[in-house]
Amino acid sequence: MVKSILSIALVLLAGVRLPAEVIDRIMAVVGGQPVTLSDVNAALQFHLVDPPPGAPDRLAYALDRLIERNLMLGEVDRFQPPEPAPVEITLRVDDLERRAGSSVTFARALAVTGITREQLRRFIRDDLRMATYLNQRFGTNPNLADRTAAIAAWIAELRRRAEITVLYQAK
Repeated sequence: MVKSILSIALVLLAGVRLPAEVIDRIMAVVGGQPVTLSDVNAALQFHLVDPPPGAPDRLAYALDRLIERNLMLGEVDRFQPPEPAPVEITLRVDDLERRAGSSVTFARALAVTGITREQLRRFIRDDLRMATYLNQRFGTNPNLADRTAAIAAWIAELRRRAEITVLYQAK
C-alpha cells in the first residue's frame, strides 16, 4: 500500500514542472570560454569598461570589449609578460572602492554583480599584464593614432582566427 502511494506520488510529481531560476546568462563564447551577463554587468559597474556617451546599447559595447579582452588575454598568456606588482593591483582596487563612495557601497556592488574582491584583483592583474604586453609588442609610440591603428588591426586578426559565438541580441 505504501509503495503504491509513493509510486502514484512520484508519477504525479514527474508531471509537475517547477519554474526554472535563471542564475546567469551566457552572452558570448570566445574560444570555448563563456562571457556572462554577470561579467558584463561587473565590467560596467566597476568602470572596467566605459561605453562612450550616447552608446545605443551599453551591454553590447561592454560585451564587445570583453570579447576583445579574452582574445588579447589568450595572446598575453602565450608570451607571459612580467607580473604586475601586487601593490599596483591593490592601489587600483582601493581606487575603485573610493569611487564607490564607501566600503559598504563597494561590498554591495561586489555582491550585486556576483564578483569577489579576489576576482576583481585578477581582472585588474590581467589588465596590467595586457598593458605591459601591448607596450612590448607595439611600443610606446608617441603617435597614438598609429599605435591605436596597429592594435585595432591586431585585434581584428585575432577575431578572424578565433571561434566566437555571440548569443546576445543587441537592442
